[in-house]
Amino acid sequence: MHANGPGPLTTPPTLSAARRRVLQGILELGGRDITISQASEHLGGHPNSARQHLDALVSQRLLTAGDVESGRPGRRPRGYSITALGRQGLGAGRVDETRELADVFASYLVRTGSGVQEAREIGQAWGDRRADELTKEQAERPLDAVIEVLDILGFDPETIHTEDGDAVILRTCPLLEMAERSTEFTCNIHQGLIDGVLRRIGAREGVELLPFSEPNGCRMHFTRESSGASDARRIA
Repeated sequence: MHANGPGPLTTPPTLSAARRRVLQGILELGGRDITISQASEHLGGHPNSARQHLDALVSQRLLTAGDVESGRPGRRPRGYSITALGRQGLGAGRVDETRELADVFASYLVRTGSGVQEAREIGQAWGDRRADELTKEQAERPLDAVIEVLDILGFDPETIHTEDGDAVILRTCPLLEMAERSTEFTCNIHQGLIDGVLRRIGAREGVELLPFSEPNGCRMHFTRESSGASDARRIA
């Protein structure tokens, strides 16, 4: 590290869905000495796009980069390895106490016979709090606001456009094990989360969460009234 460089990071930076996906891809490939061609083949897309994300993750100290021994003459390829901070950012190798607490709470709701309305109200309070972290520009675009919150929380959302309006596929669930055991309660907490974000920013809700309705995740459908003229991001 250069003497005049920034100090060490102890908390992982917030990642966009695209960079989180690239970082996750590096981990899935083994996490060490992964080349640009390997990463782009695994993730899909052009190597130049992968290179940009990889170098940005290096600058955030979530990856390191160096030459990789190829066993062939000529210039060695550049390889990327995930750092401890990168693993922390993905939640790998550590106990997620928040997830454990949420699991215990959902089990309590089931055991005590509390209704789904309570679960949804808890989610709404969660969404209301998370909406306070949005920028003014994000809050002006309802679909982008919801995507931003879900991205930060680890749902890995992907926006698609259909004849019926905008929809979002949640490709990852940070509470997947709990959702599989207590779908009714967990998914209503998530529905409440979405409703809470939209309500906090003054948007019409008009959103329906369809748990496990897609081969690769849950579908979240927005009516045109909710999505408005949002220029939603396409997360490839």
